[in-house]
Amino acid sequence: MRFDKRYYEPNFSIHKGKEKRAVKRAMTLFVLAVLLVLVAACGGQPQTVTVVETVEVTKEVVKEVVVTPTPAPETGPRTLTFFTTEADPPQLDALAEIIDEYHQEHPDVFIDVVTGTPATRGERIATLLSAGSDAGIFEIEAAFTREWAEAGFLLPLNDVFEAIGGVDEYVPGSYFELNDTVYALPYATSVYGLWYRTDLFEEAGLEPPTNYEEVLAAAKALTNPDKGIYGIALPGSTNASVNFFSTFLWQQCLDYYTPQGELIFDDPAVLDAIKKWVALTEYAPPGFETWSWGDQITAFVTGSAAMSVYAGRLGVRIPEQAPDLEGKADIVRLPWATRPDSPYVTYGSWSRIAISANTRYPETAKDFLQFFLSGDRLARYDATVIGHMVPPTKSVAKLLENWDSDYARNHSDWLAFFNENAAYTNHPANNMGSVEGCNFVKKDYGPPWAGPVFSKGGIIDLMFQEIYINGTDPEQAWQDAIAKMKDVQEQWLAEHPDWQPPTY
Repeated sequence: MRFDKRYYEPNFSIHKGKEKRAVKRAMTLFVLAVLLVLVAACGGQPQTVTVVETVEVTKEVVKEVVVTPTPAPETGPRTLTFFTTEADPPQLDALAEIIDEYHQEHPDVFIDVVTGTPATRGERIATLLSAGSDAGIFEIEAAFTREWAEAGFLLPLNDVFEAIGGVDEYVPGSYFELNDTVYALPYATSVYGLWYRTDLFEEAGLEPPTNYEEVLAAAKALTNPDKGIYGIALPGSTNASVNFFSTFLWQQCLDYYTPQGELIFDDPAVLDAIKKWVALTEYAPPGFETWSWGDQITAFVTGSAAMSVYAGRLGVRIPEQAPDLEGKADIVRLPWATRPDSPYVTYGSWSRIAISANTRYPETAKDFLQFFLSGDRLARYDATVIGHMVPPTKSVAKLLENWDSDYARNHSDWLAFFNENAAYTNHPANNMGSVEGCNFVKKDYGPPWAGPVFSKGGIIDLMFQEIYINGTDPEQAWQDAIAKMKDVQEQWLAEHPDWQPPTY
């Protein structure tokens, strides 16, 4: 990995100069020597003469002048670093193609692609930024974006944002903005919904579910262990379990914390939500207790589940792994509502890109970012996993709905579904208090103590493991989780006494 150190100009200069200020003091003495001109002439008395004296005073003044630094000239050979965790071969090939096109237009600009993993991305970039190193262009985690923006680590991107189309072009909530300054721009998200077998629903005389009671009834009706078919696939472990349950919690007008960080998971209504969620798992395939992300796809494409919660990747796998299900599957919004005013919220997190504030070539970095995120270039990049990588701009969304591929030709309705629901994605670790009352407003700021709560093996994950595997009563498991959540938050606050809740 190669990083350039920024060439710094001084932040300010102290200039000492002399200012000469001439102060003329005129003292005019008038003595009337006109007792009598004749007396003066005759008596030889002394005459009084008026004298004007000019005195020049010099004063030295020291002034401190702040001078705007002159950025390093952005000419000649320049190298930028682009850090990404999208390391699948098709994505890297598409990125390389886009970089080559940019290089053809800007032969002096070279872009080094550095790949990493999501698990180490945050720590890696944080180390570079805190050391004052040039982190270049990089994918940024939502959990760190606000903190890094406030610390001055991120380059403002308002001009790039506006050049691409601004608020009229971008999906609401897709980009990160703080105090009217845009610091991170998105390239994709994933939109989760409920996949269902249309053939099985038709055979059972069922309509696609629109609320919790309907999905529970469908899961029960379609469960037939003798045929190896179960009503619904739900993950019982890891952060997949946490995130899918979170969508259910939000649609009950509930959340884990307020926007100011006050714990509200102890609301008695939360226990009712947990019991309703657990009731759905009665119709899940055996072994769901240990399932994570990929198991949701496997259960559906192998025919063992009539419904499954997942994003667009499941639809991509159908023609690849279960062509016999083509024309027998569809997707609807997550139907968890139990009241008329339930907000619609689904799972998903925008993948965004930022630029280091002290990058050596800020204008060149912004120019490439604009090139990458606009036109058919972003469409080509997102099309590497079409349907799963949902674009952030309206123009690219339309391009992909009409993309030259079998998937787009056969399932443009699925692509339209993902585009229409991209604005309703949410993530429990990245958005603290996004549901207030029954209103969903994305906050783009997660609980700083979120790790032990929402991660794999965290408090919420273990709460459900206790229920599913150990048979712990849901109320007891919930109470235990509340106590642990309070302990984690209190410990974090004690270690960070200066922390202040965000304001909106």
